Amino acid sequence: MNKFIRPLFMQEFAILIPFFLLLTFFYTRNEAMLNEITIFSILRTIAFPALIAMGMVQLMIAGELDLSTGAVMSFSAVFTAKLIRDLDFAVSEAVLIALFVSIIFGLLNAFLTIKIGIFSVIATIGTGFMIRGGSYLFTNGLPIYPLPESFALLGSLRPLNLSFTFLLMIILTIIVQILLRSSKWGTALYATGSNLKAAKMAGINTTKVKTICFVTTSFLSAVAGLLTMSQLPGTPGDPIIGLNLELDILAGVIVGGVSLYGGRGSAIGTFIGVAFIQLVRSGLVIAHFNPYLQLPALGMLLMIAVAWDVIRHKKRLA
Repeated sequence: MNKFIRPLFMQEFAILIPFFLLLTFFYTRNEAMLNEITIFSILRTIAFPALIAMGMVQLMIAGELDLSTGAVMSFSAVFTAKLIRDLDFAVSEAVLIALFVSIIFGLLNAFLTIKIGIFSVIATIGTGFMIRGGSYLFTNGLPIYPLPESFALLGSLRPLNLSFTFLLMIILTIIVQILLRSSKWGTALYATGSNLKAAKMAGINTTKVKTICFVTTSFLSAVAGLLTMSQLPGTPGDPIIGLNLELDILAGVIVGGVSLYGGRGSAIGTFIGVAFIQLVRSGLVIAHFNPYLQLPALGMLLMIAVAWDVIRHKKRLA
């Protein structure tokens, strides 16, 4: 095992240790933590943030991040519902248009960050507010429904007794992991995030790399929004879809070992990190803790993960 791959596996196993310790703790509080219903419920909650995180991990490896993901989820659902119900678009047409709009959002984030030079965290917070505001303007804050039953088809599919979204996320995680570790795309990503100037000197089009990452993250956010809507009762286009989900995604990606400084991370680690965050959320409820402990607990986890990343980065520079 070469020196590049070994740290990856050590890091991922390190994440699994507190994961299983926490799972064991919640189980001692309530044995229902490991029954079939609970497990499948947790898997469903993992699917949507992990799907988006497969775009975010690539973006953060390239040295940027996107905090507009939850807003894009909401807008894709609301916009699609509006086209279908009020403008008589076919379901397929509305979905394609919504996905195209998500690409435009990704290009906008890339333009503001790469061309204008705004820090990505600021640029995407701004676009996130604009996009979420658009969702509320379209709906006056109310869900749009009913929609055709055909729209709920994906939400009802359960191959292998798992949701379609969860299986899609697993497949995407495997694909992204292979791309990161065994392709020119992965090499370009790590090079861009590790040393932007050196990557440019090596002939890597870093602008193209980052733009693709922004667009991919936005596109996957829209896909997650549409899949979320397809699984809700009555398939409503609800403006609160994805509300604050970007924070769960960011926390999961960082807990999963992706560096805020770029150039480090993996798809498998990201999946474990997102699963860890959802375990905390679900476990606190199932183990009969005060549900309002969720936000303080997630905030503490995020701070610990960021602090560890900062310390690790300083050691590499020393």
